[in-house]
Amino acid sequence: MPFVAPLPGDPDRWGPAATVDLRQLPVAGRWKVWFEILTPFGYTSRPADEQDPSGTVWHRASVEQTVPTGLVTDLASVPMPLWGVVASYGRQTLPAILHDATSKLADSGRPASSRRAARRDADHLFHDTLRETGTGPVRRGLMWAAVRIFGSLPVAVAFLLAVVAGVVTLGLWVAGAGTDGEGGPWLAGAVVVAAAALGVLLALAVWAGFESRPAADGSERVRWVPAASSSVLGAVGAGLLTLPLLLPLIVLTFVTELVVGLGEGDRPGIRAQDVALDGDVPEALPTTRITYPAAG
Repeated sequence: MPFVAPLPGDPDRWGPAATVDLRQLPVAGRWKVWFEILTPFGYTSRPADEQDPSGTVWHRASVEQTVPTGLVTDLASVPMPLWGVVASYGRQTLPAILHDATSKLADSGRPASSRRAARRDADHLFHDTLRETGTGPVRRGLMWAAVRIFGSLPVAVAFLLAVVAGVVTLGLWVAGAGTDGEGGPWLAGAVVVAAAALGVLLALAVWAGFESRPAADGSERVRWVPAASSSVLGAVGAGLLTLPLLLPLIVLTFVTELVVGLGEGDRPGIRAQDVALDGDVPEALPTTRITYPAAG
């Protein structure tokens, strides 16, 4: 189903979005570029409500998810060391912006169990829209795993700890630690930390399965949803399998960017977080308007 946008002069009727306008905000920091949404758009999985001479039309009530004007986003939120693997823009541009909008709604003003359910819905929608825009299965899977893992701070910390401890364990084992009595305690310690981190990840996956959704009477009942726990375990498994394999490329990208970006840094007198949060741009600073094709 398509990305949609309000028809000119009629906000209650939406048609397939041809383009989405973004404004690149001034680059105040070194490794983060922010964009402001200039034209609203949305997404729906529902069939069109009508056909008219201008084409397919959905009523506003049929548009399930919307992205408002003024939303500030960094697109796909790819950390700099991973730029050599996944770009922050491309086929994933509109799904990433939509995910930013739905994630913000999921994280606002509701119980933790309800936020977990809403966040899982947002992550699932991200995966589906990536597929619809033609993103390949490997890239799509990696991006979905990333939002499932790093959408929760406890899961992200335990995951990174498990990766680091696992890499250290492998390095010590390859180096022959413990075979001659030297380095044995370090190897044993790394194994214990890795095992503990994996245990914590398993516990967090079970905890993530306790969700609640509003009932017809407005009440919410917390229950354990196996699919929610398995989605976290699946994302963690994919991350543990791929991240160590990508480690050489990650290190190379990081070092290369440090060298290439020598002399770059924060703009004097401008804080990146302030520009990103309110979109208020000093008059003397130019910005870039980008029109992104949305139809697909």
